[in-house]
Amino acid sequence: MLIFNFYYLFKFCKMTNMKIYLAISLAIIFLVSCSSGPKKIQDSSYGSRATVEMPRESVVVMSPETKTPIIIADRPMSPLKKELETLKMPKVDPEDEDDVSSLLTHDELKDFDIPIVFNEAVEYYIRYFTTEKRKVFTNWLRRARYYIPIMKEILKENNMPEDLVYLAMIESGFNARAYSPKKACGPWQFIYATGGRYGLKVNFWIDERRDPEKSTVAAAKYLRDLFNQFGCWYLAAAGYNAGEGRVERAINKHNTNDFWELIKYNTLPKETREYIPKLIAAAIIAKYPEKYGFGNITYEKPVRFHQVSVPPSTPISAIARATSLDVGSVRSYNPEILRGITPPYEDDYKIKLPDTIDISNFTNNLTVALKNERIIKGVVAYRVKKGDTLARIMKRYGVKYEHMALINATDGELRIKKGMVLNIPRYTAPANKKAMLAIIDVEPYNTRTKKHISPDAKKPVKTYHIVKKGETLSAISNKYGIDKEELMKANNMRSEKVYADMRLKLVKHNETKKAKATTYRYHIVKKGETLSAISNKYGIDANRIKNTNKLKTSKLYPNMRLKIVTNEG
Repeated sequence: MLIFNFYYLFKFCKMTNMKIYLAISLAIIFLVSCSSGPKKIQDSSYGSRATVEMPRESVVVMSPETKTPIIIADRPMSPLKKELETLKMPKVDPEDEDDVSSLLTHDELKDFDIPIVFNEAVEYYIRYFTTEKRKVFTNWLRRARYYIPIMKEILKENNMPEDLVYLAMIESGFNARAYSPKKACGPWQFIYATGGRYGLKVNFWIDERRDPEKSTVAAAKYLRDLFNQFGCWYLAAAGYNAGEGRVERAINKHNTNDFWELIKYNTLPKETREYIPKLIAAAIIAKYPEKYGFGNITYEKPVRFHQVSVPPSTPISAIARATSLDVGSVRSYNPEILRGITPPYEDDYKIKLPDTIDISNFTNNLTVALKNERIIKGVVAYRVKKGDTLARIMKRYGVKYEHMALINATDGELRIKKGMVLNIPRYTAPANKKAMLAIIDVEPYNTRTKKHISPDAKKPVKTYHIVKKGETLSAISNKYGIDKEELMKANNMRSEKVYADMRLKLVKHNETKKAKATTYRYHIVKKGETLSAISNKYGIDANRIKNTNKLKTSKLYPNMRLKIVTNEG
């Protein structure tokens, strides 16, 4: 084909009386231009005849003697490199593209105590964090100054590299309440099993995975074990992300313990293959944020606190009053506390308070705040049935809305629905006999009999309520433990709509009546038990049991508590 083209070119020159040497020159230029076009490669995914043009790049390295850039190869550009080119970032000078000194000076590089390399993947995530995820990374940096000092101290005490703190940055962005779809929790994103293995307690009251101090101690222990297993911080971090078993299998399968070699295969998950480049990129930016355009950030002040012991079941609100802080601030220092009170079973639970708080004054103030508080010693589970209202449940068990909210609602208003499980507070020293219902020990068969006291044993303090702006009838009903229907009936209301400054009459349903001499025992339903079997056991008509317990059907469920009449006055 080239000879054919050359022939017609020569004939054309002869016809136009051009000199022969000019024709030869043109032919040479034509040949050179044909041979220097873009190279093509076969793409097997499109058949044997299809070809795809590949962009090309020069590989530049620094000469060790002259310290000048040298082009050593011309190669096709990798897909990752092509993706880098599409990011909206200032172009990197080709001569500095693979030179780590373009990112860090020699003195800056010495500031790191984990290995730092610079390659395409690291460069990609530096650009990614400074462009697409700039807003997210700004928030990470803002919180970083709050937690990094205390976390680095703990890592140092455990003889671990302090720069491992940036694992917490890419895991959670230093968010103590972070919760992943895989149920990992806290700044170091421990799952339940691994957290328990390293001493982090998780129960109804607390989740120590959310405690920045305790979780950092656990992370230091776990990372040390991973390093002892793999002998490399990159593989230790990969094991932290994917699990040590998966990394061990990848090493055995590909017969290499070089992380950068392992990620060339698809054996490790995509998230893990990206994990180390993210870690290095985050560490570089976080150490020198101004260098990467994060100069105008208002950082949170480093956390410094006292640890103070408080009595069991101390309400967070009481701690807030004793310290003159808001509840949100107290929670931010103690994110591991899941409920509105400290654990009831720990006599000297340690809470964290700002180091500016006078501990002596706090102790005195807390004593006063707890003087009239009823002490919660535990909870009883109650499954909401059809027709139940929060007011009826509180009236039945003699508990306040505030205490129900402390136990069941972490934020916002407490709402119930059929089938949900409510936790009813149990008290050590009940303020009235009505609360006895809430402190009976849950036993398979409770043979202790107690005299039944009518719930109408105490008069209300207020007889009227002035509606405030934003209040609802449901909120008022919950506040006073009065059914909405009774409130509406007493005030001749056709709808639940209320308005500001409206005066509502509170139903006098608590007037003192003569206590009934009826006594009861309680039966806890076992799996498989039926109403007729229980009726036969106690010699009481099944309908009588249904009426006593306000059951609409004969259906029972395990752990359901039934009142059994033993004697009528």
